[in-house]
Order: sequence, then C-alpha cells, then structure tokens
Amino acid sequence: MLEPPYTGSMRHASRIIVPAVLIAGGFLLAQFAMPRVADARATPAGDLGPAQAVLLEGKDGVMKLANSDGRPGWGDEPTAKSWSVGAVHVDKILKKLLDNKSYQDERARFDDEAKKQGMEFQNEMDSLKTEFGSKSKDDPDFPKGQAAVQALFERYQKWNAGVQAAQGKMVADQVEKAYRELTTAVDVVCDRRKIDLVYRFIPSITPFESQDLGNAMIQVQARTFLRAPESIDLTAAVMKELNLTND
Repeated sequence: MLEPPYTGSMRHASRIIVPAVLIAGGFLLAQFAMPRVADARATPAGDLGPAQAVLLEGKDGVMKLANSDGRPGWGDEPTAKSWSVGAVHVDKILKKLLDNKSYQDERARFDDEAKKQGMEFQNEMDSLKTEFGSKSKDDPDFPKGQAAVQALFERYQKWNAGVQAAQGKMVADQVEKAYRELTTAVDVVCDRRKIDLVYRFIPSITPFESQDLGNAMIQVQARTFLRAPESIDLTAAVMKELNLTND
C-alpha cells in the first residue's frame, strides 16, 4: 500500500507531466498544421521540386531537362526547348478585314475615278463617231477619222493598263495593311496566352474553292495540318481582338 507522501507525489507529478505532454503535442501539431512563412519556391502538395534540373537516361545517354526561359529545355542551343504552338485561319480573317468599310470606301473611290476617266474616252469616241461615222472609205476625210480613232484607242489601252496596275497596287497595299493588323492582333493574343509559334492554316474540313486541278493543289498546300487539336486554333480569339464577327 502506498504511503500518503508517495501518493501525494504522484498526484503532484501528474499535474506537471500531463501539461508537458500537451505542450509537446501542440508543438508537433503546429509544425505540421500551421502554415510557414511564405516561400516563393513553395509547391502544392503532391508536386516535386523545386529543382535546378532533372536528368533523364536514354539509349543515347543522359539528357538534362531544365527551365529555359520559362520553357522545358534540354540543351545549350537556343532552339533546344519546347515551344507553345497556335494556328490562325488567316484567309478567313483577311477577307473580313478587307470587307471593312474603310477598305471598301477606298476601292469605291478608285472605281469612281476610273469610271469618270473612262467616260471621257467614251465621250471622245462618241464625238469621232458623230464627225466621221457616216463617211465612206472614199471620203477624203476618212483617213483622218481613222487615224483619230486609232490614236484614241492607243491612248485608251495605255490608260487602261495604268488603271489596272494602279488598282492591283492599291489592293496589294490593302492586303499588306490588313495583314499587319492581323499580326498585331496575333501578337496581343500570344503575349496574353504565352504562345511562341503561330502557323497560318486552313482547317482541313473547309471545302475547296477550286474549279481546276492547279487551284485544287493550291488548296491542298494551304492546309498546313492534316489533323490538329482544336485547342491550338486561335482564330476566334484573334477575331475578337480585331472586333470581327466569327461567323
């Protein structure tokens, strides 16, 4: 039977030991449960790292996989890294851009001026017909009328060639301007989404617009991908950036 002094000591000891155990347990729980001071390199539970590099063994030796400017890289060459890829249906967007009012108005002004100048030639021809149209080949003025008509026709041909060249140059400038608008929008979208490479493409399911073999082959060549995931298609995002309707 325990003596009273010993019993009292045990009661006193238990009052000391139990709180000590609780304190130790609380400290251990705090170590695991309470968040630590923020660490810029902290990773979510289940993730590995951070690490400077990972070594992967293969038949050709060991490859060192590391972070190369925010992308997985495997060598010293600037091209030895993975790139984020996208694609844009350029033909679809260019057609919509060139259909904008500013481009249409420029083409309309050109056409109006060309028609105005063309009417001047027509008026001159009408005057020549009035003056020489009724004269026969035996008339002394017939050679004069014939020469005047020939000269007018040569002037018209030269003018028409110039108009066609100017029209071609105007349309070419419009296409380049629209292309610059397109690439600017592509840059904005790519900077936002961290995309490195963007291909020009036509979806393989798009119907051909061709009436002959040569054009059909061009249609084939314009379809860069035979198959591609829909996620790389940036066409809708670029059109939204350009305030174009995607229909």
